[in-house]
Amino acid sequence: MKTAFLGNFGARPGVWEAILAKTAEKLDHSVLFDLDDTQRLIPALADAEIVVSHIWKKDFPPAPRVKLLQSVAAGIDLIDVPSLPPGVTVCSVAGHEQAIAEYCIMTMLAWQHRLIDIATAFRDGVWSTGGGAGGGPTHGEIMGKTIGIVGYGKIGREVAKRAVGFGCAVIAANRSPVADKGHAAEVYPLGDLDRMLPRCDIVVIAAGLGPETTRLIDAGRLRTMKPSAFLINIGRAGILDEDALYDALKGNRIGGAAIDVWWQYPTAAEPNRRGSRLPFHELPNVILTPHCSSATDGARERRFGTVAGNLDRYVRGEALANIVLRT
Repeated sequence: MKTAFLGNFGARPGVWEAILAKTAEKLDHSVLFDLDDTQRLIPALADAEIVVSHIWKKDFPPAPRVKLLQSVAAGIDLIDVPSLPPGVTVCSVAGHEQAIAEYCIMTMLAWQHRLIDIATAFRDGVWSTGGGAGGGPTHGEIMGKTIGIVGYGKIGREVAKRAVGFGCAVIAANRSPVADKGHAAEVYPLGDLDRMLPRCDIVVIAAGLGPETTRLIDAGRLRTMKPSAFLINIGRAGILDEDALYDALKGNRIGGAAIDVWWQYPTAAEPNRRGSRLPFHELPNVILTPHCSSATDGARERRFGTVAGNLDRYVRGEALANIVLRT
């Protein structure tokens, strides 16, 4: 079965080898990291029946035999669906939601307990920042806080389960109706965010990027949030209005944010490119991480196992898992 591993994740060294090591069926494969290498991309797509990648561009060369596009990411926002050949099944990946949920809880705790500030100050010999033996202001806790989750899918539900365990109240908003509320006390329609956001002490963005969610959190919605609210984005950067969020944080109109997904990413020409054209890194009330919330040992094994399992199912003619769409 001809299989092409493509792009800066599917063809990353260590990724494609780990996936193949988990497959039971033998795959005749090609690997192409650089999608601008047209001379190699043309034959790779001409022969492949399976493509493993989270990217599909509208200017890709013809791929007449492709029947399965197995993403190595949760979202499909980098897949240009209209340009896919007819008869292609697109599948996403799972197994990262537990790690991302832990990241959300970790940043909530770090923010409320002022962990980074206190630990940094004490390293410099300052005792009077934590409200303990050296005095100073006390810090917070997440117990009793209301957590609002925007996007109540696999990740959102894992966050809710853990937050309830810490004594938090959980409410959520979702773009499609939710039959099982799980650990959420209430689930709002996405159009009712203006009613939900003012209630939240912490807001977690866990939605996918689409027409309904692009710039969903704009200046107006940021103004509805509590001045002390803490915002965590592990969804997609485009869900937040970049300028509005920066202005709200710089002007202390919300308490702070943890950002793991960005508006721009490194390139070959700029390997250390900032995640935004705006200086979020200069703001003291932001925790910044390089899109790594899912990058745990456990998540890696679960994700690669999910991909390998689907490749085996396809070869054997079995039902696929995590189907997102069919063209």
